[in-house]
Amino acid sequence: MKTLFIALIAFPLLISCKSTQNTSNNSSNEQMRTQKASEVFIETNKWELTRFNEQSPAEAGFADRTPNLVINMQESKIGGFSGCNSFGGKVAIEENKITFNQVFSTKMFCEGIPEPEFFKLLNNTLTYSIANNTLTFKKDSKVVMEFKLVSE
Repeated sequence: MKTLFIALIAFPLLISCKSTQNTSNNSSNEQMRTQKASEVFIETNKWELTRFNEQSPAEAGFADRTPNLVINMQESKIGGFSGCNSFGGKVAIEENKITFNQVFSTKMFCEGIPEPEFFKLLNNTLTYSIANNTLTFKKDSKVVMEFKLVSE
């Protein structure tokens, strides 16, 4: 009888500890993801385009120079090269969403480079993920751009 009484009291305590542990792990995972974004989106990290609308940069039309991107989360700024022009702007990051706005660029003309499509994608709210030094942007659950980390 004593054993049954102890089991009835101990079981709910064990369940509540496990429940608290899961909540704690979820908070840690969320904090780690946020911390990771703040660590990788710094002004010294440059990301180079590796996929553009399911094509390599060369297949997509970026034959001469590959676009790159620098995201500075601390200053809420972006900058980079579109394959033809240098650009800059503002960035806002919330959870797994990234919004680029007030994007501006130099105005050099380059024939055959899909720069307008590149900027059209940047002027959206996209979802992002980072894995194995690869930054992936998705729009409507479709991968639209991937970048690899080329400098730290």
